[in-house]
Amino acid sequence: MNVPPFAWDYLVLTASNAAQAGAYEFQLGLRRQYGLLPQVREILVVPDLEGQRIGSGGSTLLCLVRILEIERRRGQRDQVAAILGRLRVLIVHAGGDSRRLPAYAPCGKIFVPLPTNSDAPLPVTLFDRLVPDFLALPPGAAGRGQVLVAAGDALIRFDASQVRFSEPGLIALGCYATPEEASRHGVFCIGEGDAVSVYLQKPSVEEQQRMGAINRAGQTALDVAVMSLDAGAAEALLDAFGVEETSGGGLNFSAEARQRMLDDGIDLYREICCALGSAATPDQYVSSARSSGSRWTDEALGRLFPVLNRVPLHVQIVPSCRFLHFGSTRQLVESGLTLVAEDRGAPPSPTVLAVNCRIAPPARIRGCQSWLEACRIEADVDLPGGNVLVGLDVDAPLALPGGACLEVLPGRNRAREDVWFVRCYGIRDTFKNGLFCGCALLDWLRVVGVDAEEVWPGVSDSAERALWNARIFPAERSATGFRRWLWMYAPESASAQELQAFGAADRYSAADIALLANQEAFHSRRLDIWRSRSPKPCATH
Repeated sequence: MNVPPFAWDYLVLTASNAAQAGAYEFQLGLRRQYGLLPQVREILVVPDLEGQRIGSGGSTLLCLVRILEIERRRGQRDQVAAILGRLRVLIVHAGGDSRRLPAYAPCGKIFVPLPTNSDAPLPVTLFDRLVPDFLALPPGAAGRGQVLVAAGDALIRFDASQVRFSEPGLIALGCYATPEEASRHGVFCIGEGDAVSVYLQKPSVEEQQRMGAINRAGQTALDVAVMSLDAGAAEALLDAFGVEETSGGGLNFSAEARQRMLDDGIDLYREICCALGSAATPDQYVSSARSSGSRWTDEALGRLFPVLNRVPLHVQIVPSCRFLHFGSTRQLVESGLTLVAEDRGAPPSPTVLAVNCRIAPPARIRGCQSWLEACRIEADVDLPGGNVLVGLDVDAPLALPGGACLEVLPGRNRAREDVWFVRCYGIRDTFKNGLFCGCALLDWLRVVGVDAEEVWPGVSDSAERALWNARIFPAERSATGFRRWLWMYAPESASAQELQAFGAADRYSAADIALLANQEAFHSRRLDIWRSRSPKPCATH
């Protein structure tokens, strides 16, 4: 679909903090440099307040405030609805600390590299497959403006040719699914036409049945996390959460609203959407929001309801909607293979995905169901399955056990010296749970003879101790030093010398590494490999 230049006034990515915002700005700047976003007039990255997670609703409000500030600095002194009524804005929520996908914390999930045979000037990422589809969606009704809000943590595949954003208020996209699947998402109870009577957040199958969400075909309309708001709806959201005029003619959150946002967050689907719908009631709203995890008090929710509920809510059902998730290490392999199969029209064979890798003959990669990205391979690699390799230089034969993940990430140590962080872990380790290399983390530590206090210095509460903040990953002076740590997959096999080296090593947590990673080196490596490649399939031997 051809989109005329500047069909959109703003493209906004949200970020969790200033460091992530800087990474996004770098990526977006490259795309601007190569002319890849010609239909957008202005691109912004908006980090959460004070580096704290404020929720998808909070970041949506913050994006609107930042845009209005820019427009007012340019001389637009009209009321909020009048200014927004002249704009088309796309907000893509891309914040998150990648705890389930640590290899790509430096670039964020939205810029996770994807397998492709494209000849694009830059490595193709989730952003490059996802955002153009959002930019191709139709505008809202003339004169009402449009704020399109979408999630950036999954590749959404649907035919949007029949989508129309002509109704007033908020129009959400939905698709039909089984009630069991819908119980993990937002759900629309559809009334007359496409008007929504009640919005439910992660309702049980029993609640869906009781509220009339399940249709005669036994299906439920679930929220696909793409919605279009007109200027009036956007203004109502700002009003509901205490955005007010400043003495200088600007906009800001009231002190109460700002503090509540920092303390409790504002979820777009929980605190906001649950208040919408022609049949929604204050009691039902409070019950739905609280049962889905809202920390807002009943009294505070009660004050939000009358302002939010005046926004009309409609749903557009899109057929054959599918999601490819790249939010966890395991999903890299699963969704990557599915994406290649869809692009080619047939399952890939073999099933090892080499994404933007340089493989020097006669080196071979043997195995199945695995993912390699940004690797330089000069010797044979054997991967029995469920393996993920990121950022490696392989100059001698390498064999990993099944399910083993290995990454080497350039960064700086606590003394600000250049190092390479080595991370060995298992494909089922989410960094939120207590697993490490396929066994309980505390059991692993006992085998290697390291005290928990040494791994979690200053963290006395056992509930706060997770793989994410465990100082367990060594820093090396050489990028090929990862071979010294391959015993970590089977600690019982480690020699006394290896265990002694681990105890004495300069070690870091995934949380540390997310801040100490060398962003420039991370991206330069990928650009260098991409520019030096010769056309080749993304699946290998």
